[in-house]
Amino acid sequence: MQKLTGILSVLAIFCSQMVLSIELVKPEIVGLSTQRLKRLDTLINQHISDNKIAGAVTLIARKGKIAYLQPSGMADTDKPMRADTIFRIVSMTKPITSVAVMLLYEQGKLLLSDPVSKYIPEFKGQKVIEMLPKGSQFPYKLVPVKRDVTIHDLLTHQSGILYLASTGWFPNPKREQVVSFYRDAGITDGFCRPDESIGDMVKRLAKLPLYSQPGEAWEYGLSVDVLGYLIEVISGQKFDNFVKTNIFEPLKMQDSHFYLPKNKLSRLSADWNSDWKGSLKRVNAPLIDGDLALCPSDGEQTSGKYLSGGASVLSTAYDYFRFAQMLLNQGKLDGTRLLSRKTVELMTATNHIGHHDAELLHSKGWKFGLGFAIQQDRQHNVDSGDKGVFEWAGYYSTRFSVNPTEETVTIFLSQTSPFGAHFGLWDSITALSTSAIAD
Repeated sequence: MQKLTGILSVLAIFCSQMVLSIELVKPEIVGLSTQRLKRLDTLINQHISDNKIAGAVTLIARKGKIAYLQPSGMADTDKPMRADTIFRIVSMTKPITSVAVMLLYEQGKLLLSDPVSKYIPEFKGQKVIEMLPKGSQFPYKLVPVKRDVTIHDLLTHQSGILYLASTGWFPNPKREQVVSFYRDAGITDGFCRPDESIGDMVKRLAKLPLYSQPGEAWEYGLSVDVLGYLIEVISGQKFDNFVKTNIFEPLKMQDSHFYLPKNKLSRLSADWNSDWKGSLKRVNAPLIDGDLALCPSDGEQTSGKYLSGGASVLSTAYDYFRFAQMLLNQGKLDGTRLLSRKTVELMTATNHIGHHDAELLHSKGWKFGLGFAIQQDRQHNVDSGDKGVFEWAGYYSTRFSVNPTEETVTIFLSQTSPFGAHFGLWDSITALSTSAIAD
């Protein structure tokens, strides 16, 4: 069976490359070792054999050229993974949304220091929760914000806005109280609500207490969903149309969508649940609140109501490589300039959270730019990488990393939950891709 899967994967990559006209170069041309890159095959195929993941697509590029693009295993029970398989990239949407915000910044339509209330009035006069000592008449009190939440706060996750899921990551009574407000108000973690627009939810969210004072803590949450709606307000366009026109089309990201067209549904990977110990099951029901690819269910709507800035995009390894390579090229790709060099530096090479740490995916010492975690120094990633690496990931075990020093892009796309189970595999992938550098 494994041999058959391997043969199907080879055929799939060949066929999909013909359709996409993906140019692969011999690894040695860009200073990588063919022999060492094959270790990635062994690593990922072993995880498939052990029934930890069903399949994945892995891409390694250097100096602007793709040297390794390997589909492995199965996308669904009846179809092999292909190089052009489409994935729910979930939070890998956030860097795309951040770039969209910075496009408006470069057009002079906003400043990062602008209060969000300038554009979304509901954010004016917010309150922050403070827990009271045990034995007090009430468990908490609400105090005014010291200053309004700014666009910069949203980009850097310093707004005091949480995810509901954060009670599982970092549980404490204060967090649980804020999340209870969210639940009572019908707030979701950015997943499909076809009965309302993202703007409807953002306006309700703005009226709820913040977890912390703006600018005083790094808390991963719904901030980027707010940015998606902010883009609609400032640009006058639906969020997905703005991204399509200003990012996807200029970068020729032909398989990136907020709502997957019906004719591409057959290329969508299934969802899989794994205990990482050999029990792997296809998930027939959506993993969270809604299936991002099938909302609306007819798969034909091109611009929807509920457009999550933090989670809605579906894409392929090749498309996301083009996005990441644009950033590595300091804002341009194939002669098209999307952002200025200085804006990309501001986003990917500048620590915007001071002494705070971006700990959700990483250890202490990792910092955050405008949409990306940034490796501050080698001390905080002992297995691989260099100072200045920037990266992010998605809930269904999708992940990317850009190393400006070595001019590399590494992308791993699976469709597996729970999210945290893949961390060790990702660390091994980055270690092997780094050790494949042979010049």
